[in-house]
Amino acid sequence: MPETFKEIDIEDIYHRHVDTVYRVCFMFMKNRAEAEDAVQTTFINLMNSNVSFKDEAHEKAWLIVTASNICKNNLKHWFRSKRSDYDDYLNHLRHIDSYDFEVLEEVLSLPAKYKTVIYLYYYEGYSSVEIAKILGIKESTIRSHLSRGRKMLKKSLGGKENG
Repeated sequence: MPETFKEIDIEDIYHRHVDTVYRVCFMFMKNRAEAEDAVQTTFINLMNSNVSFKDEAHEKAWLIVTASNICKNNLKHWFRSKRSDYDDYLNHLRHIDSYDFEVLEEVLSLPAKYKTVIYLYYYEGYSSVEIAKILGIKESTIRSHLSRGRKMLKKSLGGKENG
């Protein structure tokens, strides 16, 4: 059976963004299996939607917001203990040095509104203007979340500064 144009598009989108979507999901879920489930749900939502994208930045933003919302809903509705699957966590993050690992661990422990903004800014390279558009929040709020998140990180890391 021949593939439709949409199936080919979705496959291309999947290959372009699956790693980013996985990182976003893992940031929230802190567990490989649950992150993989959220990634799968994100791409199923894409397949079932009639969304059309202006460009790759728009599709990436849509996937990040969708994945974030799926993870937040999963965390809200499922009873989860505060545990992390640290073996999976360590294996996934093995390539970064110990200071970067410590920083990422602290980023992941921030409240969701700061964690998401800090992650998108520092790990995905979005500007505060782009994050505001992605999340549908005022740019001033994004800058405020970045500032408060940085202060929380500095305090939790004992005032260490890289460099």
